[in-house]
Amino acid sequence: MMSDEFYEKLKEKVKKVLGEKGSHAFNHTERVYNYALLISKELDVDLDIVKASALLHDIVKHKEKNGEVKDHAEQGAIEARKILEKTNFPKEKIEIVYKCILLHNKKEDLPEIKEIRVLKEADGLEAIGAMGIARAFSYTGEENDWDNSSSESPLNLLINRSNSNYFKLPIAKKLAEKKIKIMKYFCNSFTKEFNLKK
Repeated sequence: MMSDEFYEKLKEKVKKVLGEKGSHAFNHTERVYNYALLISKELDVDLDIVKASALLHDIVKHKEKNGEVKDHAEQGAIEARKILEKTNFPKEKIEIVYKCILLHNKKEDLPEIKEIRVLKEADGLEAIGAMGIARAFSYTGEENDWDNSSSESPLNLLINRSNSNYFKLPIAKKLAEKKIKIMKYFCNSFTKEFNLKK
């Protein structure tokens, strides 16, 4: 198991890259990291893989938003591999971290690598609840209509994410159910206020 000092240094490196503003700033990564640790409590997973993949999963997200890369997961997996290869992180775990990041936003899973599911669900928890609402409007709110006539609207993003069936891991599912109640209440209230007539 890697030391706490290793992860503190990795956090600092990621923080410098992601910055502290926006929906995919370092505070998002830190919450994903914390959710991943929480979800892992009842699971037989490798915490080095969980921690490293959570910290590095969005390492090039800003480049995707700027149009520099097409798929932040694919490029992020490559960048994470490069970062970890320059450290004393166990070589046999680097490829698993690579796969976790590569698949963290894809439909497919590799059931033999439980850490992928942990990262997916930790990241998924960040997309719902009160924080999910704030992030949806921050990420797409300026660029899209706010009503639900557009599939890219923040409201439609929230409605589409209001499904606890995505979550399979016990702790994540329990957390998701509470967070989805918040979102459903918000979406109903938002729609009423948005469509307010005289």
